[in-house]
Amino acid sequence: MAINFLDNIQLNQNQLLGARLENVTSDPGTANGGDIIFNSTSKKLKYYNETAWISLPDGTGIGGIGTAGTIPVFSSTSEITDSQLETTGNGSNQTFTFNTSGQTSFKGDVLFDTGIKDKDGDLGTSGQLLSSTGTQVNWINAPVSYTKWIADGVNNTPQNVNDGDTYELIESTTNPGVLGVSTTKAGTKISQPLGLLTKNMAVVVPADFATDVLLWGQDNNGTDFKVNKTKFTEVSISTWAAAAADIGMDGFKIENLGTPTTNLDAANKAYVDSAVTGGLTVKGGFNANTGVTAVAGTNLYTNTTLEKGDFYVVTVAGLFFGQASTPLTVGDSVLVQTAAASGSAVIGDFAIIQSDTDLATASVVGLGNVNVNLAGALDGLSLSYSSGTATVGVDIKNNPTTFTAIAEMVFLVYDGNNTGTNLSLPIESIATFVSTKNSFAATSSSGTTHTFTHNLGTDDVIVQIFDASTKETVYANVDRTSTNVVTVTTAAAANIRCLITKIG
Repeated sequence: MAINFLDNIQLNQNQLLGARLENVTSDPGTANGGDIIFNSTSKKLKYYNETAWISLPDGTGIGGIGTAGTIPVFSSTSEITDSQLETTGNGSNQTFTFNTSGQTSFKGDVLFDTGIKDKDGDLGTSGQLLSSTGTQVNWINAPVSYTKWIADGVNNTPQNVNDGDTYELIESTTNPGVLGVSTTKAGTKISQPLGLLTKNMAVVVPADFATDVLLWGQDNNGTDFKVNKTKFTEVSISTWAAAAADIGMDGFKIENLGTPTTNLDAANKAYVDSAVTGGLTVKGGFNANTGVTAVAGTNLYTNTTLEKGDFYVVTVAGLFFGQASTPLTVGDSVLVQTAAASGSAVIGDFAIIQSDTDLATASVVGLGNVNVNLAGALDGLSLSYSSGTATVGVDIKNNPTTFTAIAEMVFLVYDGNNTGTNLSLPIESIATFVSTKNSFAATSSSGTTHTFTHNLGTDDVIVQIFDASTKETVYANVDRTSTNVVTVTTAAAANIRCLITKIG
């Protein structure tokens, strides 16, 4: 696979050693002006002139230092072949021979510095004429006088040219490009063809209502609204009349009061008793192991009447009601939440209030100590005390060292955005984070100037580019325009992917 260069290569006058032109078996169908190939079929070195492939000269005798021989000539717009013009000799003593049996034409003037030699090599003498012998020409003496010349005409019809006549050459009408003669002055000029509840709410009214009931009110914003129809499931009308002054009861009771619902409602005895029952009443201390209270002769477990709200504090630790599941320590307290007769109290009649002054466990808050040196403690912890306060940290320096990274490894990190949070970070996340801070990748799909803003803040970056379609590595002009921008220039429009890595 060839290495692709997307811009010109400047060798700075250095030699290109061991180079070889592109070898092809046939001329490419498309090319750019200046492309060079070697056609291994025709054995021709060729260049493209923006129209056709042109063979470079490969004959001899060109340039003034070659050996005399056949002179190359263009036989078409794309091929150079040997002509029939041959040269012998060298320097000023050279002989050119048209080695052809065909016709040799000259479109311009033919200048002979020394004259024309005949079949015998003679230049002739003054006044002599060239005369044909049928196969050759010979210098002969001019006739003393003549009456006429006979020349082939335009249509191969002989024309008489008498003494004093004027004739001109014209193009043959039957054989264009061939000149004939005419004795007239009207000769034809020779030429060659070129060729992209809401307001207005309706409610069903019972059938026993003769008419609709209309209600008016205000919403939360104080705006008037009305309910066009409403429904009553029960109507109870009392004969109680509104009082106009204080009412004296003369020692009598008001009976059958309903349960009050607002601050101004009268309350019955049952409601008041219920509201005041259950207030906190401190009874004193008790022995959680035996149940004996601070009041002589009373025992919380066996002979004490319980009232809702009675409050006892543990003075001697023990199992509450002998239950191993409910150990009480000094400072704990219990609160009666269900009244019970003397001797009938059970553990469920109480609410347990822990004082949290007992020794802590992994699941119970209490008094305790911190020791990182116990057997089985996790490696890497450090501990110090000051005025009863323990400071626990991480001692990474003294941990065992590993040089093998595995997916299960995590790091302890501090979250700077949340000062109350420490987090664990997987090892693969570190690689991802570092990569985002030290590398950049982007694609530019068109044009010759490709700008990549990497924002890595340094000129010390490695830049690599590849063809985004073929995935082949390519080469182009790379310029670190600034500490945050790399510009890639290609000679022609390209679709490239740019990879940038920060160093240091």
